[in-house]
Amino acid sequence: MIDSAQTPAPPSGFHALAVLSPVDQAMGPWFVRENDDGSRTVGFRIEDKHLNVNGVCHGGVTATFADILARVFNETYSGRPGASPLVGKMATITLDIDYLGPGRPGAWIEATPVVIKRTGKMLFTQALISDGDTPIARCKAIYRLFQKKGGTD
Repeated sequence: MIDSAQTPAPPSGFHALAVLSPVDQAMGPWFVRENDDGSRTVGFRIEDKHLNVNGVCHGGVTATFADILARVFNETYSGRPGASPLVGKMATITLDIDYLGPGRPGAWIEATPVVIKRTGKMLFTQALISDGDTPIARCKAIYRLFQKKGGTD
């Protein structure tokens, strides 16, 4: 059993991603690391609250984690982690996930998302979600970028 009180600290270099919504609070904590090449790696530790009836990470948690990656892209574009992003708000248009294996209790899960293309109003991304060297899912997503003010421009 891995609960919040027993959860080991994240690997070196990771710091907590600020909680922005009740979903972040309920599903997290999420962590982020700034990499030397300018990319960012996001991670979390699988706790009991993340498990399905089979005793492995619920696919919905993995999907939520995949969607959280958009926030990291958004902050990366601002150049100021935790600050208001330059691209404004984002909305998920498409999120495709291929589940490749189970996330085991206590495992550290991480992904370093990659931008495939960015246009004025769209962001195309992909990521491999893994437990160490073992891939557990791959995802690709398309996000709608809004102006700084947010809304539906």
